[in-house]
Amino acid sequence: MIVSKTTAPFLALLLVSSAYAIENVKVTGEAKYWYQTTVKDTTSDKFFHQNSSVGVAAAELGVSADLLEGLKGKVSVMALDSLGLEKSFVKDISTAGAGVEDNGYYRTQVWFTEANLDYKLGNTSAIVGRQALNTPLLFTERWNASYNTFDAAVLMNSDIPYTTLVAAYVHQHNGGESSRDPLSTPVTFNNTRKNFPSTTMHNGSYYGFGSTYNSVTNEVTDEKNRAYLFGAIIKPTKDLAMNLWYYDFNSMFNAYWIDAEYKISGMFFGIQNSGINADNSGVDNSMLTAAKVGYTLDKLTLDVAYSTTATGNALTYSVVNAATGDKSKAYTQSVFQDGFVVGSLDTDVWRAGAAYQFDGFKISTSYQDVRQATKDGTEVDIIATAKVAQYVNLTGMYIHQDVDEKTATDYKNDAFRLIASVKF
Repeated sequence: MIVSKTTAPFLALLLVSSAYAIENVKVTGEAKYWYQTTVKDTTSDKFFHQNSSVGVAAAELGVSADLLEGLKGKVSVMALDSLGLEKSFVKDISTAGAGVEDNGYYRTQVWFTEANLDYKLGNTSAIVGRQALNTPLLFTERWNASYNTFDAAVLMNSDIPYTTLVAAYVHQHNGGESSRDPLSTPVTFNNTRKNFPSTTMHNGSYYGFGSTYNSVTNEVTDEKNRAYLFGAIIKPTKDLAMNLWYYDFNSMFNAYWIDAEYKISGMFFGIQNSGINADNSGVDNSMLTAAKVGYTLDKLTLDVAYSTTATGNALTYSVVNAATGDKSKAYTQSVFQDGFVVGSLDTDVWRAGAAYQFDGFKISTSYQDVRQATKDGTEVDIIATAKVAQYVNLTGMYIHQDVDEKTATDYKNDAFRLIASVKF
Protein backbone atom coordinates (compact mmCIF):
# COMPACT_ATOMS: atom_id res chain seq x y z
CA MET A 1 0.00 0.00 0.00
CA ILE A 2 1.53 3.31 -1.06
CA VAL A 3 1.21 6.45 1.12
CA SER A 4 3.39 9.40 0.14
CA LYS A 5 5.29 11.57 2.58
CA THR A 6 2.96 14.46 1.77
CA THR A 7 -0.17 12.41 2.49
CA ALA A 8 0.92 10.65 5.68
CA PRO A 9 0.62 13.74 7.95
CA PHE A 10 -2.98 14.27 6.90
CA LEU A 11 -3.82 10.66 7.63
CA ALA A 12 -2.28 11.11 11.05
CA LEU A 13 -4.38 14.21 11.65
CA LEU A 14 -7.51 12.31 10.72
CA LEU A 15 -6.65 9.53 13.16
CA VAL A 16 -5.95 11.99 15.97
CA SER A 17 -9.19 13.83 15.25
CA SER A 18 -11.10 10.57 15.49
CA ALA A 19 -10.46 10.59 19.21
CA TYR A 20 -12.82 13.55 19.51
CA ALA A 21 -16.47 14.00 18.65
CA ILE A 22 -17.06 13.38 14.97
CA GLU A 23 -20.28 14.25 13.21
CA ASN A 24 -21.95 13.50 9.89
CA VAL A 25 -19.92 10.38 9.16
CA LYS A 26 -20.61 9.02 5.68
CA VAL A 27 -19.37 5.71 4.31
CA THR A 28 -19.46 5.13 0.55
CA GLY A 29 -18.29 2.29 -1.61
CA GLU A 30 -18.33 0.76 -5.05
CA ALA A 31 -17.44 -2.58 -6.60
CA LYS A 32 -17.19 -2.97 -10.36
CA TYR A 33 -15.94 -5.11 -13.18
CA TRP A 34 -14.60 -3.36 -16.28
CA TYR A 35 -14.29 -5.32 -19.54
CA GLN A 36 -13.55 -4.57 -23.19
CA THR A 37 -13.17 -6.82 -26.23
CA THR A 38 -11.66 -5.34 -29.42
CA VAL A 39 -11.23 -6.81 -32.89
CA LYS A 40 -8.96 -5.26 -35.52
CA ASP A 41 -9.76 -6.27 -39.09
CA THR A 42 -6.09 -6.93 -39.91
CA THR A 43 -5.99 -9.72 -37.31
CA SER A 44 -7.79 -13.03 -36.82
CA ASP A 45 -9.06 -12.07 -33.35
CA LYS A 46 -12.68 -12.74 -32.38
CA PHE A 47 -14.95 -10.94 -29.94
CA PHE A 48 -14.99 -12.16 -26.33
CA HIS A 49 -11.92 -14.36 -26.83
CA GLN A 50 -9.00 -14.01 -24.44
CA ASN A 51 -6.61 -12.55 -27.01
CA SER A 52 -9.03 -9.70 -27.81
CA SER A 53 -10.07 -8.80 -24.27
CA VAL A 54 -8.89 -6.72 -21.30
CA GLY A 55 -10.54 -6.36 -17.92
CA VAL A 56 -10.11 -5.90 -14.20
CA ALA A 57 -12.17 -5.80 -11.00
CA ALA A 58 -12.12 -2.74 -8.75
CA ALA A 59 -13.43 -1.96 -5.28
CA GLU A 60 -13.39 1.33 -3.40
CA LEU A 61 -14.30 2.29 0.16
CA GLY A 62 -14.47 5.88 1.39
CA VAL A 63 -15.18 7.64 4.69
CA SER A 64 -15.88 11.35 5.18
CA ALA A 65 -16.77 13.25 8.34
CA ASP A 66 -17.07 16.66 9.98
CA LEU A 67 -14.11 16.77 12.37
CA LEU A 68 -14.31 20.27 13.84
CA GLU A 69 -16.29 23.40 13.04
CA GLY A 70 -15.50 24.19 9.40
CA LEU A 71 -13.14 21.21 9.07
CA LYS A 72 -13.94 18.04 7.12
CA GLY A 73 -11.84 14.96 6.47
CA LYS A 74 -11.99 12.31 3.77
CA VAL A 75 -10.18 9.02 3.16
CA SER A 76 -10.74 6.59 0.27
CA VAL A 77 -9.00 3.31 -0.56
CA MET A 78 -8.93 1.62 -3.98
CA ALA A 79 -8.25 -2.06 -4.69
CA LEU A 80 -7.75 -3.69 -8.10
CA ASP A 81 -7.54 -7.39 -8.87
CA SER A 82 -7.46 -9.45 -12.07
CA LEU A 83 -9.39 -12.23 -10.27
CA GLY A 84 -7.09 -14.68 -12.03
CA LEU A 85 -8.98 -14.17 -15.29
CA GLU A 86 -5.74 -13.44 -17.17
CA LYS A 87 -5.30 -17.21 -17.26
CA SER A 88 -8.28 -17.83 -19.52
CA PHE A 89 -10.59 -14.82 -20.02
CA VAL A 90 -8.55 -11.63 -20.63
CA LYS A 91 -5.08 -10.97 -21.98
CA ASP A 92 -4.35 -7.93 -19.81
CA ILE A 93 -5.71 -5.62 -17.15
CA SER A 94 -7.26 -2.38 -18.40
CA THR A 95 -5.51 0.06 -16.05
CA ALA A 96 -2.66 0.36 -13.54
CA GLY A 97 -0.42 -1.80 -15.72
CA ALA A 98 2.50 0.58 -16.27
CA GLY A 99 5.29 1.16 -13.80
CA VAL A 100 5.65 -2.38 -12.44
CA GLU A 101 8.88 -2.46 -10.43
CA ASP A 102 8.63 -6.07 -9.28
CA ASN A 103 7.20 -9.35 -10.55
CA GLY A 104 3.70 -8.76 -9.18
CA TYR A 105 1.95 -7.50 -12.29
CA TYR A 106 -1.31 -9.37 -11.62
CA ARG A 107 -1.23 -9.18 -7.85
CA THR A 108 -3.86 -7.31 -5.85
CA GLN A 109 -3.14 -3.59 -5.97
CA VAL A 110 -4.21 -1.36 -3.06
CA TRP A 111 -3.64 2.35 -2.50
CA PHE A 112 -5.15 5.47 -0.96
CA THR A 113 -6.96 7.41 -3.69
CA GLU A 114 -7.94 10.25 -1.37
CA ALA A 115 -6.80 11.45 2.06
CA ASN A 116 -7.41 15.12 2.68
CA LEU A 117 -8.59 17.84 5.03
CA ASP A 118 -11.10 20.46 3.84
CA TYR A 119 -11.35 23.69 5.86
CA LYS A 120 -13.87 26.44 5.12
CA LEU A 121 -13.95 29.94 6.66
CA GLY A 122 -16.43 32.39 5.22
CA ASN A 123 -16.05 32.46 1.45
CA THR A 124 -12.61 30.84 1.52
CA SER A 125 -11.87 27.12 1.56
CA ALA A 126 -8.69 25.07 1.46
CA ILE A 127 -8.28 21.38 0.61
CA VAL A 128 -4.90 19.85 1.46
CA GLY A 129 -3.81 16.29 0.79
CA ARG A 130 -4.59 13.59 -1.74
CA GLN A 131 -7.64 14.58 -3.78
CA ALA A 132 -9.46 14.57 -7.11
CA LEU A 133 -9.15 17.63 -9.35
CA ASN A 134 -11.40 18.95 -12.10
CA THR A 135 -9.71 21.65 -14.19
CA PRO A 136 -9.47 21.82 -18.00
CA LEU A 137 -5.86 20.64 -18.39
CA LEU A 138 -5.41 18.72 -15.14
CA PHE A 139 -8.23 16.52 -13.93
CA THR A 140 -9.36 13.18 -12.54
CA GLU A 141 -10.56 10.66 -15.17
CA ARG A 142 -13.25 8.21 -14.06
CA TRP A 143 -13.91 6.31 -17.30
CA ASN A 144 -11.62 3.39 -16.45
CA ALA A 145 -11.72 0.88 -13.59
CA SER A 146 -9.42 3.10 -11.51
CA TYR A 147 -9.16 6.89 -11.41
CA ASN A 148 -6.20 9.19 -10.96
CA THR A 149 -5.76 11.65 -8.08
CA PHE A 150 -3.25 14.25 -6.90
CA ASP A 151 -1.23 15.21 -3.84
CA ALA A 152 -2.11 18.89 -3.80
CA ALA A 153 -3.08 22.01 -1.89
CA VAL A 154 -6.05 23.92 -3.33
CA LEU A 155 -7.27 27.35 -2.19
CA MET A 156 -10.64 28.78 -3.34
CA ASN A 157 -12.31 32.12 -2.66
CA SER A 158 -15.67 33.53 -3.78
CA ASP A 159 -15.63 37.05 -2.27
CA ILE A 160 -15.89 38.61 -5.73
CA PRO A 161 -19.52 38.46 -6.92
CA TYR A 162 -20.24 35.74 -9.50
CA THR A 163 -16.58 34.63 -9.37
CA THR A 164 -14.63 31.83 -7.76
CA LEU A 165 -10.85 32.21 -7.71
CA VAL A 166 -8.67 29.10 -7.48
CA ALA A 167 -4.98 28.65 -6.74
CA ALA A 168 -3.32 25.26 -6.39
CA TYR A 169 0.02 23.56 -5.94
CA VAL A 170 0.24 19.97 -7.21
CA HIS A 171 3.15 18.01 -5.80
CA GLN A 172 2.66 14.69 -7.59
CA HIS A 173 0.05 12.42 -9.15
CA ASN A 174 -0.54 8.79 -10.12
CA GLY A 175 -1.87 9.34 -13.65
CA GLY A 176 -0.67 7.31 -16.62
CA GLU A 177 1.23 10.27 -18.06
CA SER A 178 4.18 8.79 -16.20
CA SER A 179 3.98 5.68 -18.42
CA ARG A 180 5.13 7.56 -21.54
CA ASP A 181 7.56 10.23 -22.64
CA PRO A 182 5.55 12.93 -24.45
CA LEU A 183 8.71 14.19 -26.15
CA SER A 184 9.95 10.87 -27.47
CA THR A 185 7.89 10.38 -30.65
CA PRO A 186 5.34 12.23 -32.79
CA VAL A 187 1.97 12.58 -31.11
CA THR A 188 -0.51 11.42 -33.75
CA PHE A 189 -3.36 9.00 -33.11
CA ASN A 190 -2.43 6.08 -30.86
CA ASN A 191 1.04 5.20 -32.11
CA THR A 192 2.88 6.68 -29.11
CA ARG A 193 0.73 5.09 -26.42
CA LYS A 194 0.56 1.63 -24.90
CA ASN A 195 -1.92 -0.82 -26.39
CA PHE A 196 -4.27 0.28 -23.64
CA PRO A 197 -3.99 3.55 -21.66
CA SER A 198 -2.81 3.14 -18.09
CA THR A 199 -5.10 5.65 -16.37
CA THR A 200 -3.23 5.10 -13.11
CA MET A 201 0.24 3.74 -12.50
CA HIS A 202 0.74 0.23 -11.11
CA ASN A 203 -0.15 0.03 -7.42
CA GLY A 204 -1.30 3.64 -7.64
CA SER A 205 2.27 4.91 -7.36
CA TYR A 206 2.66 8.71 -7.37
CA TYR A 207 5.32 10.62 -9.31
CA GLY A 208 6.15 14.15 -10.39
CA PHE A 209 5.06 15.43 -13.81
CA GLY A 210 7.11 14.43 -16.83
CA SER A 211 8.22 11.13 -15.26
CA THR A 212 8.94 8.31 -17.70
CA TYR A 213 8.58 4.54 -17.72
CA ASN A 214 11.06 2.12 -19.31
CA SER A 215 9.03 -0.87 -20.47
CA VAL A 216 12.19 -2.97 -20.84
CA THR A 217 13.58 -2.48 -17.33
CA ASN A 218 10.17 -1.80 -15.73
CA GLU A 219 11.61 1.28 -14.05
CA VAL A 220 10.05 4.72 -13.60
CA THR A 221 12.27 7.77 -13.62
CA ASP A 222 10.68 10.35 -11.34
CA GLU A 223 11.42 13.78 -12.80
CA LYS A 224 9.86 15.43 -9.72
CA ASN A 225 8.35 18.28 -11.69
CA ARG A 226 5.61 20.13 -9.83
CA ALA A 227 2.64 22.12 -11.11
CA TYR A 228 1.05 25.44 -10.17
CA LEU A 229 -2.34 26.53 -11.44
CA PHE A 230 -4.57 29.56 -11.13
CA GLY A 231 -8.16 29.85 -12.26
CA ALA A 232 -11.20 32.10 -12.33
CA ILE A 233 -14.67 30.55 -12.66
CA ILE A 234 -17.09 33.29 -13.62
CA LYS A 235 -20.87 32.92 -13.77
CA PRO A 236 -22.53 36.36 -14.10
CA THR A 237 -25.93 34.78 -14.87
CA LYS A 238 -27.38 31.29 -14.51
CA ASP A 239 -27.09 30.82 -18.30
CA LEU A 240 -23.56 32.17 -18.89
CA ALA A 241 -20.33 30.62 -17.59
CA MET A 242 -16.68 31.43 -18.30
CA ASN A 243 -13.45 29.76 -17.22
CA LEU A 244 -9.95 31.26 -17.25
CA TRP A 245 -6.99 29.03 -16.29
CA TYR A 246 -3.20 29.32 -16.25
CA TYR A 247 -0.77 26.43 -15.58
CA ASP A 248 2.95 26.27 -14.89
CA PHE A 249 4.59 22.82 -15.03
CA ASN A 250 8.19 23.10 -13.81
CA SER A 251 10.77 22.73 -16.60
CA MET A 252 8.13 21.39 -18.97
CA PHE A 253 5.64 23.97 -20.18
CA ASN A 254 3.15 26.65 -19.22
CA ALA A 255 -0.37 26.65 -20.59
CA TYR A 256 -3.68 28.47 -20.58
CA TRP A 257 -7.32 27.52 -21.10
CA ILE A 258 -10.26 29.85 -21.84
CA ASP A 259 -13.86 28.83 -22.44
CA ALA A 260 -17.33 30.36 -22.46
CA GLU A 261 -20.74 28.66 -22.57
CA TYR A 262 -24.20 30.15 -22.92
CA LYS A 263 -27.62 28.51 -22.66
CA ILE A 264 -30.92 30.01 -23.81
CA SER A 265 -34.30 28.44 -24.63
CA GLY A 266 -32.86 24.94 -24.92
CA MET A 267 -29.92 26.10 -27.06
CA PHE A 268 -26.29 25.67 -26.05
CA PHE A 269 -23.31 27.65 -27.41
CA GLY A 270 -19.75 26.99 -26.37
CA ILE A 271 -16.24 28.01 -27.39
CA GLN A 272 -12.83 26.81 -26.13
CA ASN A 273 -9.26 27.93 -26.69
CA SER A 274 -6.11 26.50 -25.14
CA GLY A 275 -2.38 26.91 -25.74
CA ILE A 276 0.83 25.29 -24.51
CA ASN A 277 4.20 27.04 -24.50
CA ALA A 278 6.97 24.45 -24.19
CA ASP A 279 10.08 25.12 -22.11
CA ASN A 280 12.11 22.63 -24.13
CA SER A 281 14.13 24.00 -27.04
CA GLY A 282 13.07 22.70 -30.42
CA VAL A 283 9.48 22.01 -29.34
CA ASP A 284 6.81 24.05 -31.10
CA ASN A 285 3.96 25.58 -29.14
CA SER A 286 0.48 24.02 -29.25
CA MET A 287 -2.97 25.53 -29.65
CA LEU A 288 -6.50 24.11 -29.78
CA THR A 289 -9.69 25.96 -30.64
CA ALA A 290 -13.14 24.36 -30.47
CA ALA A 291 -16.80 25.34 -30.75
CA LYS A 292 -20.07 23.56 -30.03
CA VAL A 293 -23.75 24.17 -30.69
CA GLY A 294 -26.45 22.05 -29.06
CA TYR A 295 -30.19 21.88 -28.53
CA THR A 296 -32.23 20.11 -25.87
CA LEU A 297 -35.94 19.38 -26.25
CA ASP A 298 -37.46 17.53 -23.33
CA LYS A 299 -35.46 14.24 -23.14
CA LEU A 300 -33.67 14.64 -26.50
CA THR A 301 -30.28 16.35 -26.87
CA LEU A 302 -28.54 17.10 -30.18
CA ASP A 303 -25.15 18.74 -30.70
CA VAL A 304 -22.41 19.36 -33.26
CA ALA A 305 -18.83 20.44 -32.54
CA TYR A 306 -15.66 21.36 -34.42
CA SER A 307 -12.05 21.70 -33.29
CA THR A 308 -8.75 22.56 -34.91
CA THR A 309 -5.15 22.60 -33.68
CA ALA A 310 -2.09 24.50 -34.84
CA THR A 311 0.67 22.94 -36.91
CA GLY A 312 3.95 22.03 -35.26
CA ASN A 313 6.96 19.75 -35.32
CA ALA A 314 7.13 16.10 -34.32
CA LEU A 315 7.74 16.92 -30.65
CA THR A 316 4.74 19.21 -30.19
CA TYR A 317 2.66 18.50 -27.09
CA SER A 318 -0.94 17.35 -27.43
CA VAL A 319 -3.48 19.63 -25.70
CA VAL A 320 -4.74 16.99 -23.30
CA ASN A 321 -5.04 16.09 -19.61
CA ALA A 322 -1.46 16.54 -18.37
CA ALA A 323 -1.92 13.80 -15.76
CA THR A 324 -2.86 10.96 -18.12
CA GLY A 325 -2.20 12.02 -21.71
CA ASP A 326 -5.54 10.42 -22.68
CA LYS A 327 -8.72 12.48 -22.27
CA SER A 328 -9.51 16.17 -22.52
CA LYS A 329 -12.31 18.67 -22.05
CA ALA A 330 -12.42 19.36 -25.81
CA TYR A 331 -15.92 19.15 -27.28
CA THR A 332 -14.85 16.86 -30.11
CA GLN A 333 -13.26 13.86 -28.36
CA SER A 334 -14.73 10.37 -28.71
CA VAL A 335 -13.96 7.07 -26.99
CA PHE A 336 -10.98 5.81 -29.03
CA GLN A 337 -10.12 9.00 -30.89
CA ASP A 338 -10.06 10.85 -27.62
CA GLY A 339 -8.50 14.01 -26.22
CA PHE A 340 -5.00 12.83 -27.08
CA VAL A 341 -6.02 12.55 -30.74
CA VAL A 342 -8.08 15.73 -31.13
CA GLY A 343 -5.45 17.73 -29.24
CA SER A 344 -2.54 16.58 -31.44
CA LEU A 345 -0.82 18.92 -33.87
CA ASP A 346 -2.44 19.84 -37.20
CA THR A 347 -5.75 18.09 -36.49
CA ASP A 348 -9.25 19.06 -37.65
CA VAL A 349 -12.25 17.30 -36.10
CA TRP A 350 -16.01 17.31 -36.60
CA ARG A 351 -18.29 15.52 -34.15
CA ALA A 352 -22.09 15.21 -34.08
CA GLY A 353 -24.01 13.60 -31.24
CA ALA A 354 -27.49 12.73 -30.05
CA ALA A 355 -28.81 11.42 -26.72
CA TYR A 356 -32.21 10.42 -25.36
CA GLN A 357 -33.17 9.85 -21.75
CA PHE A 358 -35.69 7.04 -21.29
CA ASP A 359 -37.20 6.03 -17.97
CA GLY A 360 -34.45 4.09 -16.25
CA PHE A 361 -31.81 4.29 -18.95
CA LYS A 362 -30.10 6.61 -21.42
CA ILE A 363 -28.79 5.98 -24.91
CA SER A 364 -26.39 8.24 -26.81
CA THR A 365 -24.62 8.03 -30.14
CA SER A 366 -22.04 10.11 -31.97
CA TYR A 367 -20.14 10.32 -35.24
CA GLN A 368 -16.64 11.80 -35.37
CA ASP A 369 -14.42 12.68 -38.34
CA VAL A 370 -10.70 13.33 -37.70
CA ARG A 371 -8.31 14.74 -40.32
CA GLN A 372 -4.53 14.75 -39.85
CA ALA A 373 -1.50 15.06 -42.07
CA THR A 374 -0.62 11.35 -41.98
CA LYS A 375 -4.03 9.71 -41.50
CA ASP A 376 -7.75 10.29 -41.31
CA GLY A 377 -10.18 8.52 -39.03
CA THR A 378 -13.88 8.22 -38.35
CA GLU A 379 -15.54 6.84 -35.24
CA VAL A 380 -19.08 5.83 -34.35
CA ASP A 381 -19.99 5.35 -30.67
CA ILE A 382 -23.21 3.95 -29.24
CA ILE A 383 -23.46 4.12 -25.44
CA ALA A 384 -26.24 2.85 -23.18
CA THR A 385 -26.39 3.39 -19.43
CA ALA A 386 -28.97 2.05 -16.98
CA LYS A 387 -29.63 2.07 -13.26
CA VAL A 388 -31.11 -1.13 -11.85
CA ALA A 389 -32.88 -0.80 -8.51
CA GLN A 390 -31.05 1.49 -6.10
CA TYR A 391 -27.43 0.37 -6.26
CA VAL A 392 -26.62 -1.30 -9.59
CA ASN A 393 -25.30 0.68 -12.58
CA LEU A 394 -24.72 -0.85 -16.02
CA THR A 395 -22.90 0.63 -19.03
CA GLY A 396 -22.56 -0.88 -22.49
CA MET A 397 -20.67 0.61 -25.44
CA TYR A 398 -20.11 -0.24 -29.07
CA ILE A 399 -17.21 1.56 -30.77
CA HIS A 400 -16.36 1.43 -34.48
CA GLN A 401 -13.17 3.12 -35.70
CA ASP A 402 -12.14 3.33 -39.37
CA VAL A 403 -8.63 4.68 -40.02
CA ASP A 404 -7.34 5.68 -43.46
CA GLU A 405 -3.55 5.59 -43.37
CA LYS A 406 -1.89 7.74 -46.03
CA THR A 407 1.42 5.88 -46.02
CA ALA A 408 0.51 2.54 -44.39
CA THR A 409 -2.20 -0.13 -44.30
CA ASP A 410 -5.71 1.04 -43.46
CA TYR A 411 -7.47 -0.66 -40.55
CA LYS A 412 -10.73 -0.86 -38.63
CA ASN A 413 -11.37 -1.44 -34.94
CA ASP A 414 -14.64 -2.69 -33.46
CA ALA A 415 -15.09 -2.97 -29.73
CA PHE A 416 -17.61 -3.70 -27.01
CA ARG A 417 -17.08 -2.21 -23.55
CA LEU A 418 -19.12 -3.50 -20.61
CA ILE A 419 -19.08 -2.06 -17.09
CA ALA A 420 -21.12 -3.32 -14.15
CA SER A 421 -20.94 -1.62 -10.76
CA VAL A 422 -22.64 -1.70 -7.38
CA LYS A 423 -22.58 1.53 -5.37
CA PHE A 424 -23.60 2.20 -1.80
